[in-house]
Amino acid sequence: PSPPRADGEGADIDRASREFSAAYVRGDLDAMMAAYTPDAVIFPNNSEAIRGHEAIRDYWRLAPGARVTRHVAAPTEIRVDGDHAYDHGVYEISGERDGQAWGPTLGKYVIVWRRGPDGWRMHLDMWNSRPQQPRP
Repeated sequence: PSPPRADGEGADIDRASREFSAAYVRGDLDAMMAAYTPDAVIFPNNSEAIRGHEAIRDYWRLAPGARVTRHVAAPTEIRVDGDHAYDHGVYEISGERDGQAWGPTLGKYVIVWRRGPDGWRMHLDMWNSRPQQPRP
């Protein structure tokens, strides 16, 4: 997907989302974790909810020989309501395992952001798959 540019306060959330994607591609777990509130909860596809920084860090830690080569989130809507914001859209991810390319995998997401002293952070982060493009 090609992410649209957000206006106003949504631009800060859009920027934070892009920074998360860039950190994921770099394999920068510290930067990824900085995108979450301390009491964040993630809801991965086919998984129980995962709570708190250490458990979320363990989830995002890639196995040896694995890397993400592309991660793009394209918001459909970002709505700011006081110190919370609601962001939903689609994403695309590709990577490699032991030198073998995989993806792209397509999905959809919903994120509840919370504004704090350090800016917008993801508080609730849920995603799952959507129909995949036919492969040639």
